Amino acid sequence: MVKGIRKTRIKRMMKYHIQFLENSWLSKFADYLDSIPYFTYSDNVILDEKDVLSFKYYHGNTYVLATDENREVLGHICVIHPVNKHGYHQEHILEVHINVLPTHHGKSIGKRLLEFFLKEVKKGNKKRGIKKIHTKMLANNDKVIKLFESLGFKKEAVLKKEWKLLIKDKKGKDKEVYEDGVYMSLFLN
Repeated sequence: MVKGIRKTRIKRMMKYHIQFLENSWLSKFADYLDSIPYFTYSDNVILDEKDVLSFKYYHGNTYVLATDENREVLGHICVIHPVNKHGYHQEHILEVHINVLPTHHGKSIGKRLLEFFLKEVKKGNKKRGIKKIHTKMLANNDKVIKLFESLGFKKEAVLKKEWKLLIKDKKGKDKEVYEDGVYMSLFLN
C-alpha cells in the first residue's frame, strides 16, 4: 500500500422495491415459494410434504414482496388474516411470517419489508380494528428475533419443542430433532 493512501471498500447499494403481491407477479412468486424450503432448511434436514406445503401460495393470505431491478423476488412477508375458529374471535390479530433468501441476508431487506407492512397496517387500522400482530420463529434465530424487537415486537412465550425436524446425523442415520420456538407480538394503539 502506498503511504498516505488508504484502501476503502465500496459497498454497492442494492436497489430493491417493496410492494404488495399483484396478479402479474403470481407465477414468479409461486416459483420463488417453491424454492424457499430448500434455502430455509440446512442440508442435513430431510424435507417431507408438510415442510414443502407450508411455503405454498394461499389465496386468502396477503403477501408483501421485496424485488430487485431484474424482477426477481428476494424476500417476502406472508400475512395470515384473522378467522373465527371454534368460537374464539381473533379478528383483531394478524399473523406474519417473513423469509429472505439467504443470499440477501444482512441487506436490510427484512427490515424494509416489516417497516412497509407495519406502515400499511397502521394506515388502515381504524377500519379493520387490528390490535395485535404476532409471529412465531425458531428460538435460535437470533438475528430475526432482534429484527422484530427493533420494530417494537416483544417476546411473549418460549414454546418448548415446537418444531420437529427429521435430519441425517453424521453417520447418515435419520434422527428426529426438536427445536424451541419463540412467540412474539406487537400491540397496536
